[in-house]
Order: sequence, then C-alpha cells, then structure tokens
Amino acid sequence: MRKRERHIVGIDLAGDPRRTGVVELLVSGENAVARVPDLELATDDALTSLVGAETVVGVDAPLGWPDDFVEAVGRHAHFQPWPEPRDPGEGNGREHLRLRCTDRAVADMKLGSIPLSVSSDLIGVVAMRAARLQSLWALRWERLEARDGSGRLIETYPAVALRYWGLIPPRGVRYKGAGNASQQLVFRAERERLLGELLRESSGWLEVTDELVERALQSDHVLDALVCALVSLFVVLGKTKRPRDEFVDVARREGWIHVPTVSLKEVGALLEGL
Repeated sequence: MRKRERHIVGIDLAGDPRRTGVVELLVSGENAVARVPDLELATDDALTSLVGAETVVGVDAPLGWPDDFVEAVGRHAHFQPWPEPRDPGEGNGREHLRLRCTDRAVADMKLGSIPLSVSSDLIGVVAMRAARLQSLWALRWERLEARDGSGRLIETYPAVALRYWGLIPPRGVRYKGAGNASQQLVFRAERERLLGELLRESSGWLEVTDELVERALQSDHVLDALVCALVSLFVVLGKTKRPRDEFVDVARREGWIHVPTVSLKEVGALLEGL
C-alpha cells in the first residue's frame, strides 16, 4: 500500500513579498523532494494558495509577541499604569518585554545566533505579516493553530539549525546580507558551500530540483526556506527541542523556535515511520 505524501512548505518570510523565499518539501516513504513552487510573487494570497488541509508550514518569523509586552501595551492603551520592571538589573527591566521565552532559550544554547526582539527590532514588521498569514492559513486548516509547533504551524530559525548541524562554523563567513558586487560573490560562494554540505549530509533521502539549487545560489531567502522546510520535517518526526514543562503554555501564545536534535544523516532512517 502506497503511503500518503506529506506536504511541507518552508517560508523565509519578509515584509516584502519580493524578499520572501518559499520551498515545498514532498515526503513519501523514505524519500523527500524539495522544489520551488510556481509562484510569480510570494504575496499573502499566493502563500495561502499553497496550503492545504494537511500542509505543514514552517516559517522563519516570530509567530507571536512576549506575553509581558502584550500585557504592557494593553494596559497602556487603556490608560493603566505601565507595569513595573520584573528585574531592574536585567536590561533596565525591559528584557521580558523585549524577548520571548523561546528567544531566551535559543540564546542560552550558545549556538552563536541570538534571535532579534520582535517587540523592539525591525523584525516586528515581519511578525505582523506572519500574524495575518496565520489567520489566512486557519481558513485552510479550519482553526487557528497553536504557535508552539504542536500542530501544522512551526516557527524556525535557519541560522540556528545550520549551526546545530555544524554547517556554519562559530565564526563562519556570512552567506547573506547587503553588500557590493564583490561581497555578493562571497555570499554566493558561501551559499554554494552550505548547500553542497547540506545535500551531502542528507544524501540518500533528500532530492532537490535543479531549479531550487540555482535559486538557492542566487538568493539566501530560498536557501533559508529550504532549511525551514527541513526543520519542519524534523518537527513532524519529533526530533527538535521542545519547550520545558513550565514554558508549554506560554509557547502556545508567543511561539517556539524549533532547533533540531539529530543530524541530517539520521533522518533518512526515520522517514519510513511517517
């Protein structure tokens, strides 16, 4: 009997659809195929059209805001006093307004990548778009999903996953960012190295289309979207770091960044159990 195909969509989300990367991962039996979907532009409508009732979506974007920040802004909107700092000695008492539970957990892993603050950095614009997309995807899923990865919605952080897999050294060369033509050539060469190592590590179970390879070399957003899709597969397999018991409830609201707990090589043997 042929096993049903799992459909995973990885999205490196940006405020601008032109800088949003999208990759589909089709998992069947012991194999997975990654491809670039046929989208003219990664608009909200286009990203909604990719999602079916059973599609798993992995997004490189904060899926929520810190509980303390949400409460503080709500109080401020209703002319109530701003809450007193939890710990005045910790970042002037603003750290719990700036950082989510998952942001602090990732920073504590010492992998060399620290999440941006969704409430005080420019990443907030991306989170607003992610919030709207959650509502649109809910129409396909027939419910709003929890933000902790326990359902069909998963928060990812590609740089952290790549560091866990040992593909980015602690002081590795950057593979993305703004720069002149010479710097962009360096970034492309680093993307080529990263993609080559990623494919070698997953040899035997992951296939990528030629178009995806070329697009990933051209754009860090496509490469990151591929990592988003792969991390989402790890979540489906139960091979990512989950929130501790005391963080389970808050993670459902704030979001939870999933970090792999096994190597790319180990996944091949686990696919048959899906």
